[in-house]
Amino acid sequence: MDRLLVLIIDEVELARSVLGSMLRDLGVRHQHLHMARRPEEARRMIKSAPQPYDLILSDMTFRQEGPNDMTGQDLLDELRQSKGLPMQTAFIMVTGEARYQHVAEAVEGALDDYLLKPIATRQFEERLQVVLARKQAFRPVFQAIEESDYAKAAELCEAMFRDSEVYKVYAARIGSELYLRLGQLDAARRMLEAVLAFKAVPWARLGLARLDLRDADTAKACRALETLLTENPAYADAYDVYGHALLEEMKVEAAAEVFAKAVQITPGNVSRLQKLGSLQLYLGHSVEAARHLGAALTIGAQARVLDFQGVVALAIASLDLGDVDACERAYRHLEAALGRHPDSYRVRLLTQTSEVALQLSLRRAEAALSGLRQLAAQIEQPEFSYEMASSLLMLLVRCAGQQPIPEAMTWAMQLARRFCVSRARTHLLELAAAPMPAVEALVRDAAQAINTQANEAMSHLVRKQHQRTLEALAELASSSLNARIIHLARATLNHHGQRLSPEALLRLRQAIDPLHERYTDAGRRLVERKD
Repeated sequence: MDRLLVLIIDEVELARSVLGSMLRDLGVRHQHLHMARRPEEARRMIKSAPQPYDLILSDMTFRQEGPNDMTGQDLLDELRQSKGLPMQTAFIMVTGEARYQHVAEAVEGALDDYLLKPIATRQFEERLQVVLARKQAFRPVFQAIEESDYAKAAELCEAMFRDSEVYKVYAARIGSELYLRLGQLDAARRMLEAVLAFKAVPWARLGLARLDLRDADTAKACRALETLLTENPAYADAYDVYGHALLEEMKVEAAAEVFAKAVQITPGNVSRLQKLGSLQLYLGHSVEAARHLGAALTIGAQARVLDFQGVVALAIASLDLGDVDACERAYRHLEAALGRHPDSYRVRLLTQTSEVALQLSLRRAEAALSGLRQLAAQIEQPEFSYEMASSLLMLLVRCAGQQPIPEAMTWAMQLARRFCVSRARTHLLELAAAPMPAVEALVRDAAQAINTQANEAMSHLVRKQHQRTLEALAELASSSLNARIIHLARATLNHHGQRLSPEALLRLRQAIDPLHERYTDAGRRLVERKD
């Protein structure tokens, strides 16, 4: 206890004092006790701490001093999503709310424990000892995770899941996440199903729904999530997964409604605000998009969880509303970020994208077109992402409304051929281009053409024309840079390559393998953050 570094977060001075006295009585040193009045202050302290806190005790609810103030749950979610705390840190929520949904929300938010006010000293000591003992027992697992040795961490969790009755459920929670990260879906499913047979916990049901999504069974995932949310209406993480499932089903309006419910539960969550606002921008709801994306920037300006792609979305939504000040605010934020990360391709390109939005907002069409040309020159770069493609397409159709762009259809064709990797992604690109129906139709037609060409190439296999198939796929992969086609070409080569001559096999490998290495991560997720 005398080595613990502790942070207490509560706006009531007496509550901080009581918790501090309890911890000192248990042996925590006075100089190791840090206090914060608000989650925003705690966020800064956590970020600047010379060493990670061993224990954080936070109140759940805080008096709202502004429209975008954080709760304790918002802080916890942000720290989880940005990996702002090591797994060794114990996070305990303290609340006076005894209603089920609030307690369930806290427990399902990956807390180590929760305490209801008023706190009895004996109960506090017992619960704290349990939490710290569990953290100590899992220290080898956490160390392996921090070293990115996920296979070793999964093995350790598997052993504890098998041999320990005390830590069985906790081991399953971490172990299933590790198996999911490792792509070992059967192992993750086995562990989660065993937990449900042992104890009915919502997070295990959510984990199985996530596995259904990974298996591309979105209909099954949606049914499970609807049932889960009916029984646990305050389970914010389940809304996140359900929203992504609906996106894969191309139900974008419904996905936005689901993300809106998650924002209602955690109104200070930066990541959820940006997800919601970005979807609303795709749907053409620029007023709502600007409101949510602006709130995310206000809350998370100094937070790691803030996604710079969402700041670009704010610039575009502000352009739609004619709000030059908000558009410039987004640009200035990215300009400052570029000053901190001058070598980041992503930050540089996003800053350029927001500058184009600002130039359009200022009615400087020539400067905007020059910026668009610079962005379009990057379309074939491996680091040019699906989200960047969407932003470029949105700005392209808006700029075309101010002046003719001779290259517009060429750029749109490049974007569509490369990034129409699934029906869901194609649909979002169509929405991005919707203000200009000709470009929207081009995106749709380009996606159909890519599919037709791939099917025609694969049809040669029926006649045992393996080399012809692979040459057609290699050509299509090279000309489109489409990650799905590159995957298909690589898989077909691995499966049928032995039927080629050594010379043909070598030539095709030299054509396909470099493409696979450089381009297959493009457009992996619909809504994502890349550091």
